[in-house]
Amino acid sequence: LPAIDKAEELLTSNANAGCALSLLFFSDGKPSDPVSDRPLIVEEIGKLASKFGRRLSISCIGMAEESDNFSTLNDMVTEAKQYGAQAFFGKPSLDADSLSNIITNLASSLTTSRLEMTELSTGKAKLLRMDIEREKLNTPDHIGGWKEYTNCGSLYVRRYWSWSYRQGNDFVPIVDTRCAYCYEEDAEIECLGCNAYFVCGGCSRLLYGQDIEFKAHRSRDDNPQSECDQNLAKIRMGSLRHKELPSFSIAVKDQFFGEGAERIVRKVRFLDSSGNYIGPVMVAKESRFVESHGGSYEEQMDYHREFMRTQNISSDFGKKFNEAMLQNIVFFAKEDRGSLRKLPRIRFIEPMVVELMEDEDEKNVLVEQFLEGDYIKFNSNMGYVEDEVNRLVGRMNDLGLGGNSVGGRGDGGGVDNGLGAIKEGSEEESDDEDEEIFDFKDVAPHEGTYSDLQDAYFPQAFSHFTYEKSKGQLMVVDLQGVFTIKKDGKKVYELTDPVIHKRRTNRNQAMQKWSFGRTDRGEKGMQAFFETHKCTDACKLLGLTEVDVEDVVKRHQNCAL
Repeated sequence: LPAIDKAEELLTSNANAGCALSLLFFSDGKPSDPVSDRPLIVEEIGKLASKFGRRLSISCIGMAEESDNFSTLNDMVTEAKQYGAQAFFGKPSLDADSLSNIITNLASSLTTSRLEMTELSTGKAKLLRMDIEREKLNTPDHIGGWKEYTNCGSLYVRRYWSWSYRQGNDFVPIVDTRCAYCYEEDAEIECLGCNAYFVCGGCSRLLYGQDIEFKAHRSRDDNPQSECDQNLAKIRMGSLRHKELPSFSIAVKDQFFGEGAERIVRKVRFLDSSGNYIGPVMVAKESRFVESHGGSYEEQMDYHREFMRTQNISSDFGKKFNEAMLQNIVFFAKEDRGSLRKLPRIRFIEPMVVELMEDEDEKNVLVEQFLEGDYIKFNSNMGYVEDEVNRLVGRMNDLGLGGNSVGGRGDGGGVDNGLGAIKEGSEEESDDEDEEIFDFKDVAPHEGTYSDLQDAYFPQAFSHFTYEKSKGQLMVVDLQGVFTIKKDGKKVYELTDPVIHKRRTNRNQAMQKWSFGRTDRGEKGMQAFFETHKCTDACKLLGLTEVDVEDVVKRHQNCAL
């Protein structure tokens, strides 16, 4: 305990929130503290981890005989991880080399933390927020505080925002289903002209008399075009969006339960008129960094804009990826198509921004559905693809998942597609408005056998797909989320928080305006991916071309000329 107290004093005295922190416990056996104090030791480590989170790396090294008990060190590491700190226990052999390897791992963890806290484009350190209250992983919802935003009082939801590629790749408001006059959520009557305004029965009778349609916004003295027509045009053009939501009242938990390299996460729930939780569990994502948190309304929206743009474009790529998988099934024998239809698909969950009012102060929170299950990072924005694939293959094999062959053959037979069996895809470019940026024309799968369609291969194939279909201008990486199997047997990667690398030498004016945040490493990120990516049967199935790193470099150099 004295050592922990001293460590807390030193760590807390560091006022520089841009400094990565590391704490090393080196022990030759059981702690000298009384046995009765050991739960308190673990509790104090939890408090430190709760205060500093991912910024803090804790390493516990037990240097003693095999028979020595290091349960306290192990419990300290487990507790620290529960609050988001990076923690590790090592028990080296009694020699210098073994100890050196553990110290090297500690230094590597510290380097990773420093890199996360550095602006990649400028090398400038970023300051972390110190106003974060973290809770232990898997803490029940009833423990801790909640702030409720309802339709009465000083805390309320002002509006919800969605995203539209058609509207300049930018925010669009979601139709508000509350009463346009009293903001109650039991609105019964909607405008028959545009379905964009609602009124409750009480306000309808009060304003217009019973059984009279709600038409208050259909005429305006200062505009010859009715407001109803304007709303209808907005809905048709995508600048106003219908989206079914459980309610316009929410509760946001005070404590954060998760922390990544960029964002911190806490629970959000929809509320019914009685204050009960309804609908799916949601999460609110906020920046870890001082520079990106708070600020003016416009600054808050700018931060969310990068996330929404990245997630939306990644989602569009995912839909095209799934379409290509389904289209290429026709090239295989009918008896094999059932198995191919159950191969993994890619789905990015859809976020929205909730605009909140607190005593006349505006606050914007990015909200999306909570992903239930084992949260996994399938690849990163720094490369290391081969290591991630091998790790994921092993993990899925342990679960009895992952191995697929066309037709269910276990002998590696697969399907041999001769040239005569391949139907050429259309050479015509897509008529979509994004045809100058993306190339989504049909491409037939490669010839040969498909006996090794591991589920773990598809995230990497998706990243490769995004590079090829964007003509080398974009690449979606840092894929993370959960792998689920639906009741009908279909497998889905449900993903969130991706990273997009954008080619710096891009000449497309629209794309030049798109910003994807500080994790966008441009050409360097693309090269890092292909340095370790090896094409598999998943890439072959999509008709993707093997990419040499030197070709990536040359392509970017040619575009710069």
